Amino acid sequence: MFSENSRPTHHWAAWTLLGVFIVFLNCYTGWDQAISNVFFDPQAASFPLKQNQWLSLLLHDGLRWLAAGIWLVFVLLLCLKSVRQVYWKEILFILLVSLLAALVVSVLKSQSSHSCPWDLNLYGGTADYFRLFQNTHAVANPGPGKCFPSGHASTAFMWIVLLYSPMPWLKRHQATVAMVVLFMGGLASGVQIAKGAHFTSHVLATAWLCWGVSLLAVDVRNTLSRHRCAARTRHFPPRKST
Repeated sequence: MFSENSRPTHHWAAWTLLGVFIVFLNCYTGWDQAISNVFFDPQAASFPLKQNQWLSLLLHDGLRWLAAGIWLVFVLLLCLKSVRQVYWKEILFILLVSLLAALVVSVLKSQSSHSCPWDLNLYGGTADYFRLFQNTHAVANPGPGKCFPSGHASTAFMWIVLLYSPMPWLKRHQATVAMVVLFMGGLASGVQIAKGAHFTSHVLATAWLCWGVSLLAVDVRNTLSRHRCAARTRHFPPRKST
């Protein structure tokens, strides 16, 4: 579906539309709160699933360890001589881009002024709710912040880069890989929404960021590849047939 030198222009268009939808969802609708309200108990003034140990163990810690395990599998593949000789560039690309995607989400989350739903006065906390791009100086109590985008969702969406790998096995099973990434993303996102840790726009923003990092990395890789091919052509022009 994607050759090494392809430029996924239509994917950039879809990525842009997703970004517009996230802004619309957060800034102009009440869907974030409506979805979170499903998991909130107004009588107890809390999210009942917040302290659910099985949910935390299987879908929070479990998915985090699964993501770490996948990353280590690629590291081990890089250590195998038979694999390294042929695919070292592709494997290194996957490792670096997946790590970069998770890092971008983590840095933005650490600098965020938005608090988690369970910290908001809407859901039994003390912080005031405000939307994206709203002036935080107008908010009396923004709370602890550090909750936009979702860090946990990046354990799944960081693997969007696999959909753009030229490795034969991944290309042959691209549809399956896409379904697995989306399934993991749905689980990682759903558990955080159900526990009151994030709004829907938070987890979608994580998918958007990870996707954007992957697309940008693919563009950079393809641009460098074209420049290398052009340089080789200049230094070693094809011989004219006689």
